[in-house]
Amino acid sequence: MGCWHILATFILSEASRAPAMKSEATANLGFCLLQHNFGVGGRMFRRQPVHEGSLLVDKVNILAGTQSASDFSHGNTLPLIARPWGFNHWAVQNQEGTAWYFNPGSEVFEGLRCTHQPSPWIGDYANFVILPSLGDDATVTYRADESTFKPYMLETNLTQHGKPIHFRMVPSMHGAILHVEFPEEHSGQLQFKYGGGDWQVSEGGLSGTDRGAKGGALHIFVETPDGAEGIVESNEKGVLKFKASPKGHRWTVRLATSFVSSDQAKKSLHQELAGKQLEDVKEEALGEWEDLLSRAKVTFSDAERSKVFYTNLYRGMLFPRFSWECDDEDQPMHFSPVAGDVRSGRLVTDEGFWDAYRTHYPMLSLIFPDRLGEIIDGWVNAYEDQGWLPTWPSPDQQFSMVGTMGDCSLADAIVKSTQGLLSGFNRSRALEAIFKDAFEEPDEETANRALGRVALKEYIEKGYVPSDTSNVRKVADHQSAALTLNYNVADACIALAAKAVGDDERAKVLADRSRSFKRIFDNSTGYFRPVRQDGSWDGNWDDEEAVTWGDGFTEASAAQYRFYAPHDVTGLTELMGGQEKLCKNIHAMLEDRFRFHAGSYGIKIHEMSEAEQVGSEGFGLYSHNNQPVHDVLYVAAAAGCRSMAQKTLRHVMSELYTLDGWSGDEDTGEMSSWYVLSSLGLYSLLPGSDDLILGSPEVTSAELRVPGRPVLTIEAEGNSKDNVYVQNVKLNGNTVSGASVKYTELAKRGGSLRFQMSSSAIDAL
Repeated sequence: MGCWHILATFILSEASRAPAMKSEATANLGFCLLQHNFGVGGRMFRRQPVHEGSLLVDKVNILAGTQSASDFSHGNTLPLIARPWGFNHWAVQNQEGTAWYFNPGSEVFEGLRCTHQPSPWIGDYANFVILPSLGDDATVTYRADESTFKPYMLETNLTQHGKPIHFRMVPSMHGAILHVEFPEEHSGQLQFKYGGGDWQVSEGGLSGTDRGAKGGALHIFVETPDGAEGIVESNEKGVLKFKASPKGHRWTVRLATSFVSSDQAKKSLHQELAGKQLEDVKEEALGEWEDLLSRAKVTFSDAERSKVFYTNLYRGMLFPRFSWECDDEDQPMHFSPVAGDVRSGRLVTDEGFWDAYRTHYPMLSLIFPDRLGEIIDGWVNAYEDQGWLPTWPSPDQQFSMVGTMGDCSLADAIVKSTQGLLSGFNRSRALEAIFKDAFEEPDEETANRALGRVALKEYIEKGYVPSDTSNVRKVADHQSAALTLNYNVADACIALAAKAVGDDERAKVLADRSRSFKRIFDNSTGYFRPVRQDGSWDGNWDDEEAVTWGDGFTEASAAQYRFYAPHDVTGLTELMGGQEKLCKNIHAMLEDRFRFHAGSYGIKIHEMSEAEQVGSEGFGLYSHNNQPVHDVLYVAAAAGCRSMAQKTLRHVMSELYTLDGWSGDEDTGEMSSWYVLSSLGLYSLLPGSDDLILGSPEVTSAELRVPGRPVLTIEAEGNSKDNVYVQNVKLNGNTVSGASVKYTELAKRGGSLRFQMSSSAIDAL
């Protein structure tokens, strides 16, 4: 997901988990906090002493992907320090005034930023900066390569006026605890700076409110430690002043935040941080990350690749954001950025479904189904708050990307709930949300907010979204062919949910609708194309039109969308003229010389630059830097082009997933989840389907320990950099004859999934 759709649409618009049992030791936490500190069945995250360096969390490189810019992305990520799915994220700021506010090569330290930015293309909200200093505004510096960046902690040595300031931060769910140590016998201060808002001295500390936060106001309470003084320098700046102290004296500062009120921020501070030292909170944060990462224990023939795996798994646990708090009865509540009031229940935000439905939610369902139930509950509440399922909320609905792809994530959850494999959300309300997308035409105002399906009536009547209607041009610009394909995939997902709950009539209607991609397939060219209201092709076709971006497609060209019917591989194979022709077309995509034309985008957007780089590394027109091609190799595997798929999957994993970052925008866990699933040899082509397509695992072994489920072990015998072909697969000793295994069997029975690897291809395709 990138910048162009947001820019274009802006221009156009201007023109269920049960409560855990409370023990005496945890009674003060309450139900609402327990959900962040307990595993399934009330199992507390590890509290025993841990030894850094030998842990999975210490394999994570949170700096991966941060060497990015607006014109070229290696992930467009931030070095986020947080609790899993944290209410707040924290990152170093050294480039104020831009969404790319962290530069790993800069030695400037402008502060530690509390951030809620899911993507630089979406932007930040409810952010503030904490800056230690010696009492003035002189530049503070640091060295990233001499600092400790961990998912659970930042530790760094700052310098101002040539004098050292030692600074540490560990996050809680809604707050943080800080250590700051100034030079011997030297006073100092902590500055708390908003972009806009106000501060006041209150009982026991400083209270601040960010009035500029979109979708609401962020309230902060900073507890004043003994011996310090809180003052207000301006509306935008609150300051804690510290007197000169002996060498080695560390000041401890606790703070918490809330979208509800200042009193709520104080309550969260009391619940999460009262009476705790930094080492206590560090042990909790480290233990929570370690406990969750330990659900997947993996080995590789190259041990360094485990660092890539856990870095990607960490990225898959940052979004969507758990945006709920705890009321006076210790039940979840949230501030609704849509309604502007406080409501009961969970809320999640900061994720775009156009990206995330493909891989992120399938990964969560495999490894974190308990947290997924909470996430789906949060999306159902978001639907209830605004009357439509959001497509890209941050914190409220943003005008970005197209389609209603959250339908697939909710549909998959509904199916799994009927199988007894997912709980914690209101199934009937989830079904209501996706049926509304599928059957109710949004009014103009709703469609203009990228909610619901624009041109739904035409899509139902004609089988496609016409390219030349004013409402489509206004909402989706030049993306009508991609929008048709998105609607098809979403309909296929919803059909499976309808069938799972016994609504056979709607299931049939939706399944039939999902196959209308054939209506926009041009048999004479072998590509999908945009179609006008009168049924004629939109635009002329020549040899270069297939690589012309836009012109019906989202952040790609017809070449990247050529195989985008993952829900109906059989139907796609027939369109292509049979299995052999389909396999040859995918092979040609991989071997072709990369080239592009800007098309309706008019300029070279960053995705084009990244696709050009990927193409130069031997991937042809398979532009893995962006989501439209992420299903292609598994379409190939499902269609029977298995050797080609296996070889290329391993090439993608080894070359495009490194400790330095990604081949394009990581996109709130989507690209990282592609890697996690692919490295395990499993992939979901269609959310709601029970089929997991088999690939070529990069791991030599994996052990998935999901609370409440039997252990699943994955073994890839003989796996190595050269042995990328799968000779056979056995599940619990039984040979798997097809291209997939069943999710339900893995989830309910566990056991052993064994791949036999070889350097020899098993087929010619």
